[in-house]
Amino acid sequence: MPRMRTVIAIVLLGGLQCLIAPAGFAADGESGEAAWPTKAWSVSTPEEQGMQSGALARLVETVGSYPQDSLLIVRHGKIVLDAYYAPYQPNVTHDLRSVTKSVVSTLTAIEIRNGQLESVDHPVIDLFPDKPIQNIDENKKAMTVQHLLDMTSGIEWTEKAYTPDEAVMRMYQAPDRTAFVLNQPMSSTPGAKFYYNSGNPYVLSALITAKTGQNALDFAKKELFGPLGITSARWGGVDAQGVTDGEAGLSLAPHDMARFGYLYLHNGMWEGKQIIPSSWVDRARLGKVAATFGFRYANLWWSLPEKGAYMGLGRHSQLIMVLPKLDIVVAMTGVLRDDQHYPTSRLIDDIVGAVKSDQPLPPDPIAQSLLTASIGQAATERPSPLGEAPELAKQISGKTYQLDSNTLKVKTFSLNLTDPDPSWVITTETGKPERPTAQFSGLLGLDGVFRKSPPAAYGINATKGRWVNERAFMIERRILGFSQMQFWTLTFDANQVDIHFENTDGTRAELHGETKD
Repeated sequence: MPRMRTVIAIVLLGGLQCLIAPAGFAADGESGEAAWPTKAWSVSTPEEQGMQSGALARLVETVGSYPQDSLLIVRHGKIVLDAYYAPYQPNVTHDLRSVTKSVVSTLTAIEIRNGQLESVDHPVIDLFPDKPIQNIDENKKAMTVQHLLDMTSGIEWTEKAYTPDEAVMRMYQAPDRTAFVLNQPMSSTPGAKFYYNSGNPYVLSALITAKTGQNALDFAKKELFGPLGITSARWGGVDAQGVTDGEAGLSLAPHDMARFGYLYLHNGMWEGKQIIPSSWVDRARLGKVAATFGFRYANLWWSLPEKGAYMGLGRHSQLIMVLPKLDIVVAMTGVLRDDQHYPTSRLIDDIVGAVKSDQPLPPDPIAQSLLTASIGQAATERPSPLGEAPELAKQISGKTYQLDSNTLKVKTFSLNLTDPDPSWVITTETGKPERPTAQFSGLLGLDGVFRKSPPAAYGINATKGRWVNERAFMIERRILGFSQMQFWTLTFDANQVDIHFENTDGTRAELHGETKD
């Protein structure tokens, strides 16, 4: 079984309660002004910050009934809850999906602070004189930077099921993605209505590059991540024009996610310096635009003003949430299917319910022990059900299967199911003449528990497999910190194999191959 990972440990010694702070934390249980978490977060018991450990223990368990990766809560500048759900683990960067948009918004605010961008009221098409923009009409001339920030650009767009025909997917196939967005016809007057369009923040990222001479990641490292002490940032997806993907692609570790939220909790101020204008934060908090599902929206942030919350939200339950009246920041990561998520309103209610005072509560060692146990259980993986291994397992073990041409570009795969350390290997087509194939491999858990492989350049593989019946073997694969799960069902027949692939992003594929071994 994986080792239990607990970040907050309550130890009772002779009736005295001690808080153990591991590396990367600054132990600080005293009341008063919290230190800025630029170098390290302070930790505290929930009771010291006016919250109930028992309520948070129940929250950890409830959230764990969904495929979450982590849940972190900061109150009064101190971490009161830091839970990680196996097989995910602390200090692993996690992709934020569309929370990336909220970071791009913040970088746009910094452009304005620096005088690199004149105003959010500047017409967008005037900011890209190098691009011969198509379908220009009065609506497109009226589209401003603020309209991009509020998802009210009026650009004709489709983005619902992420199928190849939708505009968001066609954008990624375009030779110039920024031009693709700007060239789309207009469907409505800018500012007239909300429509979620990931092309909007992509254009904002391109604007960062145009105005600063740096891509969004390099600009963020200097102007945002550096001052906040954020060191885990990775941001993939730079296009042919050198523009960083502004709608997704940023990864941060949970503690750094909380730092970003803490900047907003403090109205754009950090260690005495105004990183972004407080008016920018106010607009995000108030949500000037009526959005979907009861939310409001502004500056690439979602909000529920009636609940006193605003948040950056990403697919598969990525979240950075600010509760200003309660002095709380929440960071959550997940790996959910689209039809599975922990409801945001419920999460807010559960956290609010755990708050009992703005002042310290009496110590509650029993409840704190329950919280520690809940965190430990979250970090301990429960084995999934197993099917009995058939004789076929020995016959296919070690054989290499050549696959027909397929959309996943997988050329070969092999399983080793009989070694003490079972494993898998696949090769893929790269499309690069200098290196036509790439090989990926990892350990494979056959006892119902994910096996983690040594870190690779792209992350840490966690994989497990089980027999569904006498001929079919299912593999579940994750890359820790990547909010997607893969499911490979391999059905064997003599020297043939049929493979059904699907992932939690909705991608499906059917593959066929055979072995000559």
